[in-house]
Amino acid sequence: MEYSVTKMVKKEGSGVRYLSLGVMTYVYVVGELSHFLLGIVSRPMSQELHYGDHACLPNPNISLQSDECRPLDATSCNDLLEGDNQTTCVWDYSGLGLQYQVLAGPAFVAVFTTAGVIIGVISDRFNRKLVVLVCCMALTLATGLTGAAMAYWQLVILRMIMGAGESAFTPACSSMISDMFPESRRALALGIFNWGVYFGYGLSYAVGNFITAENIADMGWRWSYIVTGMMGVVATLLFFLVVKEPPRSSQAEVRSVAQLADNPITTSKASGSDSEDSDTEMHNNVAKSIAMSPTGSQSKQGLLGGRSGPKEVAKALFKPPMLMLALAACIRHTAEMWFGVLFAVLLELVPDTVQSTSIAVFLFVMNNVGGNVPVVVDPLSHLLTYRGALYIMYPGMYLASSVFFFLTSFLV
Repeated sequence: MEYSVTKMVKKEGSGVRYLSLGVMTYVYVVGELSHFLLGIVSRPMSQELHYGDHACLPNPNISLQSDECRPLDATSCNDLLEGDNQTTCVWDYSGLGLQYQVLAGPAFVAVFTTAGVIIGVISDRFNRKLVVLVCCMALTLATGLTGAAMAYWQLVILRMIMGAGESAFTPACSSMISDMFPESRRALALGIFNWGVYFGYGLSYAVGNFITAENIADMGWRWSYIVTGMMGVVATLLFFLVVKEPPRSSQAEVRSVAQLADNPITTSKASGSDSEDSDTEMHNNVAKSIAMSPTGSQSKQGLLGGRSGPKEVAKALFKPPMLMLALAACIRHTAEMWFGVLFAVLLELVPDTVQSTSIAVFLFVMNNVGGNVPVVVDPLSHLLTYRGALYIMYPGMYLASSVFFFLTSFLV
């Protein structure tokens, strides 16, 4: 009877952890939906709030949409008529241009990456749940108010608040997940959490296109932000009610014990959070991480990458986290799906007192350095061909990163 009660408690504890993981993933989905929604509704938004460049666009009020509009100037655009004297094209705001780039770029990304480092430091010193909760509330408020914006400058301020709000999700939640899950499940959990990027990005098309097209109460694009804000309210409440602040793990002590014993199973047993895993279950997890194959290209690979992250697998199978990173970098459909295993490796390499900060600094470098590398394509195309420049900067860089990760496997 005592064994049965213990087993039930273990299962309940695992269920609570995965429920918390699901809530954090949903919070991340809402954050990414709020982030990417601008690109979907920018045209109707710019036409109502009057910002950005003008262009010759198909007339949305006629049934037959013309492909002849794009190259026309303002005069030619308005002169193109249908048989019933309706203009086939209209000269209007396109939703693009410098002002759009400010909203999509510096107003969000610069604040997101900079605030992320600051909030990462705060998260390492204070209650992470409270940090994420406050940031989720800020993101929700800014998203909902975007649906009521009446001027471009208001959009800029609200996008900055969105960036600051979402900047807490990956650093703080990844640190919490690292402390919630045993090492044999940690990278899997981080892989699931990073589904939020792809679900949020995919939902932005559905919400931005379909809800805007419904034109509820003659408010068009505004309702897409209002609905996203409602989802943010749900996310905030769920996070407050379900997720608990986990005790911070002493991973440095666990690694010291493992080094003394030089035994991956000892490492598993030395950690208090790993006590629920038996030796048999650990070896089953190793087998599953080898046998598991992706059935999709993006969110599925996030789960696959997560399965290859545990330190036990790394010791037993020539450091598969780095090998998985190398493999993912080689394959176009999985090239951006390595966050789960990468964060798992990163969180193992740094002390638990700087986990959030480390991930925030990584995201800062990735977005501000790696995100600006594509500007090299144009000058490089003058030395080579444009196609050659793309080959070097994209498949070439993927191959280079694969080699880099492979070589790193000998060091980590």
